[in-house]
Amino acid sequence: MSRMEHVTPPRLETLHVRFPQPKTLVFTGTITSKDPGADVGPFIRAVHEAALSDQIDELRVDVSGLSFVNSSAIRLFVDWAGWIRASNGKYKLRFATNRHVTWQKTSFMALKTLAEDILSIEQVD
Repeated sequence: MSRMEHVTPPRLETLHVRFPQPKTLVFTGTITSKDPGADVGPFIRAVHEAALSDQIDELRVDVSGLSFVNSSAIRLFVDWAGWIRASNGKYKLRFATNRHVTWQKTSFMALKTLAEDILSIEQVD
């Protein structure tokens, strides 16, 4: 049984998180809380730990339905890439982004330059 199935999503009114498949995570809504590190950070860390435990090779993270995140929330994705790097790149992240959402275009292209060996981006509509 996958540890990923037992990770509890954060409880925020504006954010919905689901695992439609074992290696796919979908975020929809917005992340605008004052401290997303406290609200969403433990969830992302638990997903990271579950990915390591499950020995997955790649996790698809669909953020195409995230219409807005604040700068502190973007930091969570940077931290996630850092955790993977610290684990010797045990798995990769494949972000599905929406080409029509400006924050996604700019943020994930910048993140990709920092973590090309860990991260890939696909654009979806």
